[in-house]
Amino acid sequence: MKKKWLVAIPAIALVASPLPFQTADASSEIESVQMSELPPELEPILNVAPEHQPTLQQGSTGIEVEFVQVTLNDSGFETEVDGLFGAQTDEQVRQFQSEHGLAVDGIVGVETWTAMFNEHQEVIFPVEKAITYAEEALDNDDLVFSSDGVLHKDSDGKVFYSLKAQSQDLIDGGGTGTVGFYDVYQNGDVVESKPR
Repeated sequence: MKKKWLVAIPAIALVASPLPFQTADASSEIESVQMSELPPELEPILNVAPEHQPTLQQGSTGIEVEFVQVTLNDSGFETEVDGLFGAQTDEQVRQFQSEHGLAVDGIVGVETWTAMFNEHQEVIFPVEKAITYAEEALDNDDLVFSSDGVLHKDSDGKVFYSLKAQSQDLIDGGGTGTVGFYDVYQNGDVVESKPR
């Protein structure tokens, strides 16, 4: 009888305790997996600013069209990746533009390139990664970090999230707990800032 209890107690504890991955957003995990599969030959496109990318439209061909098609697929707009900007790609670009509040013209210009780059950037540098950087840099178990999830860009073109740091002890004591604000960059830099 005693042996059965020894087996049952850990099983009950496992069922009763919350698992750390229960709070993860499944859709963002799927997007991370999909978006991280950018073919290596397309990755250099991310190193060229949107304003220096070619304007693409129906009839365009090339590696940039492949990048657009991969991005459309990763964003949920099923498109054949063949490097040919045909009617299907045009239709999906228009859907992408509509979803992102852009001019719906089927032309991949600066604004559409920027939106597509942002799709990749948010996956490469999710807000969860920024929070991890802040936790490591500030190394204080009492701090809780939050963000509105907006990816900002500074004057040098470096991307960052603005995080609010709160003291759990102060929150438990009935206060707001806010103790500071930080800008957390993709390279791991954590810089004290003001609220945005």
